[in-house]
Amino acid sequence: MLGTNRKVVYLFSACIVLVLSGLAVSSAAPSLSLNWYKNNGYGMGNDLGGEWTINTDVSQDVAWVEFYLDDVLQQNDTVAPFSWNFNTAHFTLGAHTFKVIAYDSAGTSATAVSERNFVEYSFGSVIITVIVVAVVALVILLVTSWFWIQKKAKQKRK
Repeated sequence: MLGTNRKVVYLFSACIVLVLSGLAVSSAAPSLSLNWYKNNGYGMGNDLGGEWTINTDVSQDVAWVEFYLDDVLQQNDTVAPFSWNFNTAHFTLGAHTFKVIAYDSAGTSATAVSERNFVEYSFGSVIITVIVVAVVALVILLVTSWFWIQKKAKQKRK
């Protein structure tokens, strides 16, 4: 009889440990990280302009994700993969704070915050920049070639 009681106590203890470890696992916060994808825009450092998408990498227990810009809810995404597409032209230029919150079905959450600076972006300004850079490169090439030709001409005369 004493051996049976020990077995019951051990079995009961094992069940308690399993239940408590299950509670610890289920109360763990979901994981969340952000990736920025440039659809049609400009990005350097923290400066953004144009169309962008914030993509999330989340743990499998995530049920929905909320996307905030300057503490204003922009999108509540309930279908994985969770993402938000936005255009900086729809917001004021300058510093902005992105906050993304991922929730599991129990309501436990994980938060990621990112600071970005919205700058002006237009396709026309990109074209103008490319043209200016090409003209400057052409001028440098022509001036270098002219000096090289002059140097060779002087060497032939000697």
